[in-house]
Formats: sequence, C-alpha cells, structure tokens
Amino acid sequence: MPNIKRFMPLYRLFIVLMAAVYTLLSGSAIQASESGDLNNVPIEVAASVEKSDVTIGDKINVIIQAKSPVGVNVTIPHPGDRIGEFFVKNAGEMKEAVGGKQGDRIVERRYVLSSYKTGLQIIPPIKIKYNAEGYGEGEVATNELEINIKGMIKEGEEATDIRDIAPPLGVDTNYARLLKWIFAGVAAIALFMLAYRILKKRKGGKRVQTREAAKKLPHETAYELLEILSKEDLVGKGLVKEYYYRITNILRHYIEDRFGLSAPERTTEEFLVEMAYTNKLNTAHKKYIQEFLEKCDRVKYAKYGPSLLESQETYHLARRLIDETKSEGEEKKEEAVIVDAK
Repeated sequence: MPNIKRFMPLYRLFIVLMAAVYTLLSGSAIQASESGDLNNVPIEVAASVEKSDVTIGDKINVIIQAKSPVGVNVTIPHPGDRIGEFFVKNAGEMKEAVGGKQGDRIVERRYVLSSYKTGLQIIPPIKIKYNAEGYGEGEVATNELEINIKGMIKEGEEATDIRDIAPPLGVDTNYARLLKWIFAGVAAIALFMLAYRILKKRKGGKRVQTREAAKKLPHETAYELLEILSKEDLVGKGLVKEYYYRITNILRHYIEDRFGLSAPERTTEEFLVEMAYTNKLNTAHKKYIQEFLEKCDRVKYAKYGPSLLESQETYHLARRLIDETKSEGEEKKEEAVIVDAK
C-alpha cells in the first residue's frame, strides 16, 4: 500500500496529460470538419478539340468540361480576345446539366479559336474557378492541347503561280541605235512645243478660271468597282477564283484608302496582326474583315469551291463593311476650267 500511494501523483499527472491531448485532437478534428480541405474537392476538368490537325485560318473548336458533385459551383471564364497565340472568334455560353447516378453536375463551354501561325502550336491550360459549400473557393486548371497547323501549300507541292526572278537585261552597246532614240526624243519634244504654241494662239481671248470639284471618296470608288464586278457575272461564267481575287483587292484597297492600313501589300496573316492592334476599327468590324478575308483565302489557296449563295454572301459582306465604315465627309480639290472671256 505504501508503494501504491507513492505512485498516485504520477498516475494523476498522466490522466491530466491524456485529457489535454484528447481535447486538442478533438478541437482540430472539429475545425477540420467545419472548414473542409480544398484538396479533397472531387472536381474533374478536361479540355479537348474536335480536330488537332487543321489548316491555317480554319476554326478550332475547343471543348472545356468540368464535372463536380452537387453543392459545388463551377465557373468557366470568358477567355478574352486571345488564348496564347490563338485568336478567340467565339467564346460561346456556359451550359450546365445534371448527370450520373450520384447527381454530378457537368458544366461545359465551347471556344472557337483560330491561328495564323503554322507548325505545332500549344493551347495553354484554362483556369477554372469553383466555390464549394464547406470548402470555400478554389481554382483548377485543364490540360494543355497541341494543335498542328498546316499551310495552304501541302508538302511536296509547288506554287504554280510563283515565277522565278527574271535575269538582268544586258546593256545595249549599239551607239547607232542609241543616237536614233535620242533623235526621236528631240523630235517628240519639238512637236510638243509646236502643238502648245498653236493651241495657245487659238485660245485668243479665253482665260483660265478655277472651280471646285468633288473628289471621289474611298467608299464611292469601292461601290463603283463592286457594281462593275457584279455586272461581269464571273461566278456564272465559272471564273470563281478570279471573282474572289477581285473582290478581295477591292476591299483591301478600300481599307488602305479609308484607314491608312497597308492591306494590299501584306499577306492576310500580316494584315490581321496589324489590324488587331489598331484603334481605327472597332471590334465588330475587325471580326467582319477577318471573316471576309478567311472566306476568300479558302477559295484562292485551299481549292475550296463555294456555292452561288456563298459567293453572294461574300459580296454582301463586302458592301456591309463599306456601308458601316465609310466616311460621310466631302473633300474638295481645285480643277482648272477654260472659260470664254467674252
């Protein structure tokens, strides 16, 4: 009994320590159960494409899906104007459906992208936000996607419309022939001076006045050229590719004259890059121009055969672009007019 009494204080101390440890562990467990662990939220996200091999300028359909249990709100964001090196043509709407035996929620959004760079391109991971009851807010990312973008000319093919540079012309050392050209030039100048003196005498008592004449604006010139193109009926004659070359040049020259952008001298890819950074066109008109040039390039370079309805839609799209971007101001210039002094 004396030995048992000697160990009683130690026994009581052990009981107190065990009670303290139990209290700490219970509090941690309760706190963990209340706050939750974001790493344990069962969310599955994935990104996929309909086609991983496309031609430059083609539409790339990207599908973003997120699967989560009920009680977790998932948001697939709008990507903005670009995702990496890809231009966003359409971001679609986020759609939600309930599926699976456990009532899992499936959220989906489809992006339509395009790129004007050839070779292997990477669509970076898309970040998806969620808010889970009992867990709080978090963020997960999809997988990245590889897209192989091909040019218009296939491997092994040659561009038949590109000719080699002509060799330099030789210098003509026939001095007798050179003297004949000099004599002909002097004679032409003498005839011009003689004709000028005769016309000056015939004018007699006439004087020169000036008047203002309206200068043609870029949209007026474009309308005239489109009207001429429509009357020629190139599509009806089977000259579809020539029709698309002509209508592309009309719109490119209009853009250059109207906005000062070097559209005719650049490739479609170079022009679209320049247009993306200009503030002279709004976002809607940039998309119209991009859609127009892509349609024309598919016919000119990708051997795409459009229907009569598609050709008419391309014509109306060109007129619509001009209608919505034309300048209503009138510029004047002075024009010399001969007026009788009598």
